[in-house]
Amino acid sequence: MKEKQSCGIWKLFDKVGQFGTFLIWFAAILAVSMLASYFPLWVNLPVNVILPIIVLCKLKMVMFEKLKLSTLVVMRVLILLPLFGLMRGRLYVNIVLVFLIINCMEATITDLLKNHQPFNFVTGLFLSASVFTLAGEWFPNIAGPFTAIYTANAGPHTDTLFTTSQVMAIGTVCWLAAYTIWNWLFVVGEFSPAIGYLHIGILLSPILSVLLTGNPGLWLVFRANSLTCGGVFQIACKEQVEQRLENEKITAFVKKVRSRPVQIVCMIINLVLIAVPVILYFR
Repeated sequence: MKEKQSCGIWKLFDKVGQFGTFLIWFAAILAVSMLASYFPLWVNLPVNVILPIIVLCKLKMVMFEKLKLSTLVVMRVLILLPLFGLMRGRLYVNIVLVFLIINCMEATITDLLKNHQPFNFVTGLFLSASVFTLAGEWFPNIAGPFTAIYTANAGPHTDTLFTTSQVMAIGTVCWLAAYTIWNWLFVVGEFSPAIGYLHIGILLSPILSVLLTGNPGLWLVFRANSLTCGGVFQIACKEQVEQRLENEKITAFVKKVRSRPVQIVCMIINLVLIAVPVILYFR
């Protein structure tokens, strides 16, 4: 009975076509990630903590998926501590930025040792090192009791790490743009083009969220949540995703993107983008 219901659900996607399916999944990831960002207890806990733990325990996945999902879940659990006054909010945001470095380095090392993408590896190193240009801030009770959100913006340095006296939107935008390009290059090196197609939606979700809120500093929390809920969906429904998002044009595009000349150009673009927040930090 369950199998027939499952088939019926997937048949709905067949009716709307491939792009329609992509848009539905993209909209779902966008909605969940935004809600989880503002409601770390009511939405984040069931969707980005309990569900991923079930997935980690029950489903088979490649080592990188297990490592990435595990570190993401740790941060989605830790956010409950400042929510209940068991940790200072500012300390939590600092830990988030440290884990951002760890997550970037996980992908960076994988690019070097497994994916054979040396130019994206170089970008990953500089991107990881440039996290120190970001400064975090915690906002409690943003949408009522047991709600909160945090920002991470580029800005000039102060005597304390991950703090700044002035927010630089242009630096923040350049950093998140470099991250987005770098991360998608990693994804298409590590996974199939169909998964790369899905991650277009996962990566666009925090960008659209930033445009909707008008605050680039919120990108990091939106990104953390879109990656967590999108990653759970990718792992739990990988066969269906690869079947329904297999696309000849995307595959051809990925092949060009993975070529040496394109990888070099992307590396140069990313290094220029990363240089902006670094220059602003030291100015």
